[in-house]
Amino acid sequence: MASNILDRIANETELTKSERKLASIILKNPASVINENIAQLAKRAGVSEPSVFRFCKRFGAEGFPAFKLVLSSLVSSQNLKKIESVKQGDTVGDIASKVIDGAKVSVSATERNVDEAMLARVIDVVSQSHRIVVISQGLSSFIAVDFVNRMLNLGFACESYTDRNSMLLALSTLRLGDVVIAFSSTGCNRDILDMADLIKANSACLIGVCPDDSKLSEKADLILKSSDSVDITNDSVFSNRLSLLLLSQMIIGGVMLRRGIAISDLKDKVVYARKKAYAYEIAPDDDIPPVQEDEDDGSIKPGAPITTLDWRY
Repeated sequence: MASNILDRIANETELTKSERKLASIILKNPASVINENIAQLAKRAGVSEPSVFRFCKRFGAEGFPAFKLVLSSLVSSQNLKKIESVKQGDTVGDIASKVIDGAKVSVSATERNVDEAMLARVIDVVSQSHRIVVISQGLSSFIAVDFVNRMLNLGFACESYTDRNSMLLALSTLRLGDVVIAFSSTGCNRDILDMADLIKANSACLIGVCPDDSKLSEKADLILKSSDSVDITNDSVFSNRLSLLLLSQMIIGGVMLRRGIAISDLKDKVVYARKKAYAYEIAPDDDIPPVQEDEDDGSIKPGAPITTLDWRY
């Protein structure tokens, strides 16, 4: 990832309480900081003005004006300014530009928010789970559909639910070692929040893919932070859904590598199933070779390299 000041702030792990407050404010909306003076930023973050000055010095700026200058240059170069919504009077060109600019902002924000340690933990937990359940509602549901289909194409057993009754039935049979992934662009869907308590009661792990300042993030065991919180009264949810999609692909990519050996013998079967599902000509001799059982139990052997997980559900 690019080593700019926002990346450095996001990746810094040894911040004081006041510095964490400032980092959160700055990362959520860099453009707004440019238009503030040091007193306004200090008040909004709930810290002292000297704390703001020390924060700027920590990241290489001589003071707040110099810090804003660096931030302003970055906002301009990476198009991090707040994007306007489509409005009456816009031309076709305006619509195209606003949608594309919104997508760019979402991608950039998602990149800055990625916590590699947390992502690694999520990949590991999903890779070792006995059962993967995906829950979502509303405009985030297509992310869940895409995720489940991608997992099925890789040979993983994965299920998805969107309505309350189905969620209740499915989640009531969870056990220790099962994982539930909740996709939410707002992090405040009532049914999803209600399910969180049931998931915890059954000792399963809840992974929230949602804004980090949402109610769902407070209930989740692990969280992948999407771009900024959305206003449910307008179409700002588009950018956040794009962020959810990117995060879901990161999980899939990691799981594919982590469990690559275990699912390799399913590849031919999955390809064959895809051919049957589409108007694809299948040769008469296009049979699926039988799965060869491996005598190796997959345990770590003394003196041998540690390999990726090699077991099936």
